[in-house]
Amino acid sequence: MERLIRIFKAVYHEIVKPKSFVLGEAFEQYLRNYIFPQDLYYLEHRSHDYNTNRKDYVEESLDPDFLFVSVNNEKEFFIEAKYRSSFSNNAVEWCKVYQLSRYKDVNRDLPVFIALGVGGTPNFPEHLYVFPVKYIKYTKLYKSLLSKYEFKVDRPIHVSTLWKML
Repeated sequence: MERLIRIFKAVYHEIVKPKSFVLGEAFEQYLRNYIFPQDLYYLEHRSHDYNTNRKDYVEESLDPDFLFVSVNNEKEFFIEAKYRSSFSNNAVEWCKVYQLSRYKDVNRDLPVFIALGVGGTPNFPEHLYVFPVKYIKYTKLYKSLLSKYEFKVDRPIHVSTLWKML
C-alpha cells in the first residue's frame, strides 16, 4: 500500500508541476543530449529539479543549470538553459534583472554561457543561440544581436568554439 501511495504522489507532483519547469527541464535534456553530449563534456554539476526544490530548496540551484568540463582539454564552464516559445517584436526577454546580475557574479570565477532556445519545442527548438554572459547588458535581446550567436540545433558545440567567443 505504501508503494502505491508513493506512486500516486509522484504522478500527482508531475501533473501539478508548473509548465515553465516542464519546458525548462525538457530543454535542459535536449542540451545535454545534442549540444553538450557525454562524449565531449563531463557533467560536474546540474541544478536540482523542481520536485527536489519544492520539498527543500537547495541553495546550489541558484547556480547556472550545468557545470561542464571539456573531455579534451578540461576547460570548465557553466551553461544556463533558457527556452522561449517565440520572439515578440523581434526580441526575447531571456531573464530577469536579478538573474543577469547573478550570472555575471558567477562569471567572475568561471565562464557562464547562456543557451537560449526559441521556437519549435524545448525538445528541439527552431533556433539555438549560445552566448557568453560577460558581454550581455540587457535582459531583452533582439534577433539582430542574437544572430551572431546562432548554432545548428542538431550538432554539438565544441569547447574551442565557446572559447573563441570569450
